[in-house]
Amino acid sequence: MTAELDHLKSNIRRWTLVLGVLQITVGCGIGLIPPSAVAWFRGIVMAHIEFTANGVLMVVFGLLVRELRLSPTALKVWFGTLQVGTWSNGAAGVAAAFIGATSQLMPTLNEKFPPPHGTDNPIVSGSLTLCAVTILMALLLTLYGLWRDRGPGEGSAT
Repeated sequence: MTAELDHLKSNIRRWTLVLGVLQITVGCGIGLIPPSAVAWFRGIVMAHIEFTANGVLMVVFGLLVRELRLSPTALKVWFGTLQVGTWSNGAAGVAAAFIGATSQLMPTLNEKFPPPHGTDNPIVSGSLTLCAVTILMALLLTLYGLWRDRGPGEGSAT
């Protein structure tokens, strides 16, 4: 079982790193979209920032995979929630840019840069909600997997 788990961790680590670098690349590419190509350019700025920042997060998490003490099922859930969460964050910005509408979940951005087609788009709101839930799940699983990796005597009251 240990060999299977090590193989799974190795595969998940590799794919997390590859997809993290891909996400950074996508974020940089989105940053090249000109303002005239979209209905609400702030969405492009948001997507550029979110994809690049979340790509870096994914690369860092990829480097932590070997330290996570999770079951094979929990490791797969961790990978899936990390992917869905990080990609849906930037996707919300891309959708907002092309639709020209945002979400009430972005009050400060809406106030400073009002979108032309309103602030109650279900696609943008759904993507942001999906992002929040899945990234939180990935973070909690990461903390749990790292906590379980404590060596003997660590974490005990002295």
